[in-house]
Amino acid sequence: MRIPNGLLKDWWTLCTSLFLLLLAADRGQAQFFKVYEYGTPDAGAVEVSYWATYVPSSGEKMNFFGKNLSREELSAHSVEIEYGLSHRFTVGFYTDYLDPDGGNFEYIASKLLARYRLYDKYHLPVDIALYGEYIIPDKDYSDAEVFEFRAIIEKDIGPIRVDFNPTFEKKTSGDDVDEGVEFGYAAGIYYDNKGDGLWHTTNCHIRPGIEFYGEIGELAEAKGSNQQEHYVFPVLDLFYPRYANWAMHWNIGAGFGISDEADDTVIKSVLSFEFLF
Repeated sequence: MRIPNGLLKDWWTLCTSLFLLLLAADRGQAQFFKVYEYGTPDAGAVEVSYWATYVPSSGEKMNFFGKNLSREELSAHSVEIEYGLSHRFTVGFYTDYLDPDGGNFEYIASKLLARYRLYDKYHLPVDIALYGEYIIPDKDYSDAEVFEFRAIIEKDIGPIRVDFNPTFEKKTSGDDVDEGVEFGYAAGIYYDNKGDGLWHTTNCHIRPGIEFYGEIGELAEAKGSNQQEHYVFPVLDLFYPRYANWAMHWNIGAGFGISDEADDTVIKSVLSFEFLF
């Protein structure tokens, strides 16, 4: 079977990007949790998302503008805008905020992002997209700017959809710029049923799933198992299909830390509206 030149070129680009990153991040405690899927906003569409995280129970501490505060009762907020330049390529911008117990509601970082889908769905054995993000923190919060790359790998198996996001981070400034590339992951298994989910009406589709998140540490020197962060999240996705020029997606879940360095429990919500002009 002859492999098309375009396919070889895209696979070469993906492999080269991964290799350069592996040659080329210590992350703080996770604040936001999302498994990225292969799909992107439509060409010409604007997607506006509000992310919210709340930590009901945690034995962990955090550095917050020079203060050593408990993560228990921490709330985190993010507002994101993403625009579809084409049906495969999107760009975006978002800002992050933290509000810990014993501290004030504070802006902590801005992020620039770009996302690109390879081919159309089902063209390859697995559906692949590439995601890049540049994080610019408030200098009073952190001195480290960070580049993050993640591959988005998706596979439909009957009614089940599986998504896997291996993530690589590299600090590009600050005192710890000489640290190596850090590896993390996000993964999800959902009862998608070709978009219908487990239950649906003409106006709403409900899809249950389970998500997994983890931070391993530097590729060259991974953290010990008692220093890593790992979480499991039962989740529900609620989809409101496009009505006129808008659509809505709400991802909600309760997470449980399954390693020593993770928060005990986390509640998350990612509410997205897509507007087509």
